[in-house]
Amino acid sequence: MDKKEIRRKVISKRDLLKNKIELDEVIEKKLKDNKIYKNSKNIFIYLGFGSEINTIKYVEDFLQEGKKIIVPYTDMKNKVMYGIEINTLDGLKKNKFGILEPTDGSEIFNKEDIDLIIMPGVAFDRSGNRVGYGGGYYDKFLSEINSDIPTIALAYDIQILEEVPSEKHDIKVHMVITEKETIKCLKSK
Repeated sequence: MDKKEIRRKVISKRDLLKNKIELDEVIEKKLKDNKIYKNSKNIFIYLGFGSEINTIKYVEDFLQEGKKIIVPYTDMKNKVMYGIEINTLDGLKKNKFGILEPTDGSEIFNKEDIDLIIMPGVAFDRSGNRVGYGGGYYDKFLSEINSDIPTIALAYDIQILEEVPSEKHDIKVHMVITEKETIKCLKSK
């Protein structure tokens, strides 16, 4: 299967999940019990949309714990993504993809100060390969930071495939957390 076919099939399955609230709670608990999360102060996290995991709830909880939260801001014109620190979910607006993001991209957070990157994706394999949405924003973002910064993808078990296609420029994730398991893909600190 090519990436386009994987996107279509996996998103269709994900759209049909009935117990998302319960699954999201299980995944959040597993993430918060993880040593990497516990040791992180500056967390870059995506804001879920559509049938993705509802990380907006996670962000509220992380902020209450005193974590610094950095969310993606996409410069569509230049096809790049930056991290912007937020203290509240107020004032976020949907971009052209329907994803919530800050309206002002002027206060860019220093990438090297990020302790943990929590990533989205459509499909993953046990080697850390991922199929995203096809824009290349995360691969470009990750290629410009220290590879020791841990990357954790959040996914439902139905998003784990035997193998997903990867290309030379694709950057693997260190770990994938689902409602059923934590998959360690690459050595992380």
